[in-house]
Amino acid sequence: MAGRVSDRSRKARARLLVAAGFTLNALMFTIVGSAAHADYTPLALAVTGAGIFLTTWFLLDAGIALQADVQRRRAARRRF
Repeated sequence: MAGRVSDRSRKARARLLVAAGFTLNALMFTIVGSAAHADYTPLALAVTGAGIFLTTWFLLDAGIALQADVQRRRAARRRF
């Protein structure tokens, strides 16, 4: 049980991976649209910016969840 990751940490990492994948796809869509001088480029750029914000938010959430797991493990080790 010492090496087990909590469900909160696992969910945070899953959200991070989904958001990162979405952001990379939106970025590629924006690059292709920009190269083609498409009309949807400003919208794609806004979606990419929102994806970057969410990916950063979920990265912080995953880091905080990981730190909480580490602190909980250290506290459990000190009790015994």
